Amino acid sequence: MADIGAILKKYIPAIEQEIQTALAETPDFLGGVIRYHFGWVDENFNPSRAESGKMLRPAICLLVFETLSGDYRPALPAAAAIEMIHNFTLLHDDIEDNDRERRGRPTAWALWGKPLAINTGDYLYTLAFKTLFRLSPADFPAERLLAVHRLVADSCLALTVGQDLDLRFEGLQQVTPDMYIDMVYKKTGALLEASVLSGAILGTDNAQLIENYRQFARNIGIAFQIRDDMLGIWGDSAKTGKSADNDLRRKKKTLPVLYTLAQTTGSRGEQLRALYASDQPLTDDQISFVRDSLELAGARGYTQQAADSYIDRAFTGLQQINLPGQPHADLETIARFLIDRSH
Repeated sequence: MADIGAILKKYIPAIEQEIQTALAETPDFLGGVIRYHFGWVDENFNPSRAESGKMLRPAICLLVFETLSGDYRPALPAAAAIEMIHNFTLLHDDIEDNDRERRGRPTAWALWGKPLAINTGDYLYTLAFKTLFRLSPADFPAERLLAVHRLVADSCLALTVGQDLDLRFEGLQQVTPDMYIDMVYKKTGALLEASVLSGAILGTDNAQLIENYRQFARNIGIAFQIRDDMLGIWGDSAKTGKSADNDLRRKKKTLPVLYTLAQTTGSRGEQLRALYASDQPLTDDQISFVRDSLELAGARGYTQQAADSYIDRAFTGLQQINLPGQPHADLETIARFLIDRSH
């Protein structure tokens, strides 16, 4: 597989500059917290370079647009807005999940408190939509600009509904795999789909081409989240930057857990379902018990097979596009990284 870093290196400086431009008039504290979250300053707001996100979503947007148009730069405001929306969700997710660490550093709320971190996320969300207005009417027909605004707004509604479902699943006793896939699409897939489709809508009015991109995006987004949930249980915390016990401790009903709950019988099954019926987080000993149950049920293999089915559909859509050029090849490379990644 080609070096993902080499592909992203072409786009990340321009994406970061677009975000910095959007932040230029932001009040000092809000701007400082946002830049800290992005890994550009330390907790005293002094310039620093910490580990930051890979910026895969905005890069995907630009790769699609460049494939269709030959030049990624006119779509930079859309790419930056998508990355800002993704990071607004992370600021809020860290609070909702009570995670005190992200990417090897304290989360924003752990440093400045939940109210200020919530407000910072709200600001970043609103700024993202303002950034969309930097897309130039000289470069794009008005109907394409309107379609992208609608697409991004719809994805924000979907991801919020998906997060609501994910949080409420923790207290529900009857969660089915179909309910899980619906949640996964909304929570994660919708914004990834918006990343792909914003580049496609800005780059072409060919409805079939856009539909092929949609098939690719929707299925790769679901596969990506299934893979993310696998990493949440079996990932290397040194690579992911988060404890591999967090999701189990909070009893998140991910696909491996749902499968294990359904497959485990006898006294082990009764004990397992009793643990998930309780309103208390799991202890370390209980986490070990759940891990043993996942292993006995073959949950990891089952979950990977489910991911593979969505991967196959995604690449069927991508193969139907089959446009020439390096950007399209790079999009396929990033897509394979999304579903093969270890962090």
